[in-house]
Amino acid sequence: MQICFFSRAEAQVKLFPELGDASLSNQFEIRINDQEAIVERMKKLDIPINYAQLTYDTSVPLEIEIKIDNPINTYTISPQRKKLNGVVDNNKLTFVVHDADYLLVKINDLEDLFLLINPLVDYKAQIKNKEIIDITSYGVDKTGQQIETQKLQQAINDASSKHAVLYFPKGIYRTGQLNMRSNMTVYLSDGALIYGSINPKDYVDKSLARMDSVSNFHYTDKSLIRMDSISDFQLLGNGTIEGAGWAGLRKNGGWHYLIFATYSKNVIIDGPVLRDPAFWNTRIFCSNNIHLKNIKILNNRPYEGWTNTDGIDFDSSSDCSLVNAVIHGGDDNLVVKGLDTKRRFVTEKILFDNILTMSNSAATKIGTETSVEYFKDITFSNIDVARCERGLVITGYDSAHIENILFENITIEDFVFKGHSPRLIDFEISDQCSWRETSGTCTINNVKIKDLNVLCSINGVIAQILGRTNQFDINNVQINNIQIQGKKATLSDIDLKTNEFVKNLIEKD
Repeated sequence: MQICFFSRAEAQVKLFPELGDASLSNQFEIRINDQEAIVERMKKLDIPINYAQLTYDTSVPLEIEIKIDNPINTYTISPQRKKLNGVVDNNKLTFVVHDADYLLVKINDLEDLFLLINPLVDYKAQIKNKEIIDITSYGVDKTGQQIETQKLQQAINDASSKHAVLYFPKGIYRTGQLNMRSNMTVYLSDGALIYGSINPKDYVDKSLARMDSVSNFHYTDKSLIRMDSISDFQLLGNGTIEGAGWAGLRKNGGWHYLIFATYSKNVIIDGPVLRDPAFWNTRIFCSNNIHLKNIKILNNRPYEGWTNTDGIDFDSSSDCSLVNAVIHGGDDNLVVKGLDTKRRFVTEKILFDNILTMSNSAATKIGTETSVEYFKDITFSNIDVARCERGLVITGYDSAHIENILFENITIEDFVFKGHSPRLIDFEISDQCSWRETSGTCTINNVKIKDLNVLCSINGVIAQILGRTNQFDINNVQINNIQIQGKKATLSDIDLKTNEFVKNLIEKD
């Protein structure tokens, strides 16, 4: 069969169709280069969010017009670092962009509006010369009325056996857990929506009997998209995978990941919207060479406190990356963990780059689970934080060696002032954890913070770097160029608290 691809000759701007699973936004009307855009609204979340999605090849300027019902008094466009200034005419905001980007627009006191402007990606080249299998040839219901797990799983198995591409055209595909297989590609068209069941009984994973042998912490072993011991797998396209967490699964007792990979390698996930998990969005565990790009994560975020809706967790894994993404979450967003207590795996060579985040908890984080032998060569770069409680976090509760860590070009626009004080920098080795036993026998060595830019006031915001003992210490932290509201700041300006177990703290010009 033939898939209709977006060719460069006809490119410029392609707006995405309505998914059809919920009513559209009643707060925003958007026109993009004089075309009316579909604005989806995730009403079911604690704080509803709105978004429009398109593909853009950057060959012409992109003029965006947003209208609301009342006069516009205030607005911001994140990343604010990029200074996308608009023109306000009564109830209309107009601005121009020249690059594919993921933007967050805040107008007056209305709900958040995300503009998901995807780069033009040649997915056709990535599946060249492969057999294409249309999922509808299996007689699946495309309306979302029926749970079609068995048919979808059979199609996945068949595509794997043929090293083929399983294509999902526009439609709603309701399902329980789907087990991905090796040597295949899943391609989601722009209007395709894989929608998880809200019945926890539809998620049964027999592949995880050995999980306790590598992790003695209690975490869920269920997910919508499951990858266990697979290799050479691709998930491509700008379609949507919906976890149904706040659509009913969590209320019914389900605490599920959206995507969960274990013992896997050579995986690419490029393009999809990953929405509404009941627990963490994506966890990559004991795996290597897993790369995610052009990812849009839209999780639940509550008004107060937090929910366990992490963004991306690279856990006891190596050679992994998340590049060009946006994450809206209720818990930690960009996370590196080490839950492999048997120490068969380590956490190293992890990259987070070019990401816009918004959360009630940590924006960038190593820990809290740090049981692997070591964390090494971890980079957070070009991160724009619209909102967080903690900015740069390393929490060593267990017995890992944490070294060669880089935080570079991090911009924080605002902090959450609920509960205890927000933290700009929060590095700590501790044996005191409120919810499990810990040893606190970590070390942290060679951490660089370069070009940390805070756009808001830091009144009430704290910063700390705290070792535990002379043996379990923090050594060689270099901090170069902190800017607070456009002015260069010293460590005294950010009121950095340290103790005698921090050695070689270097402030560079």
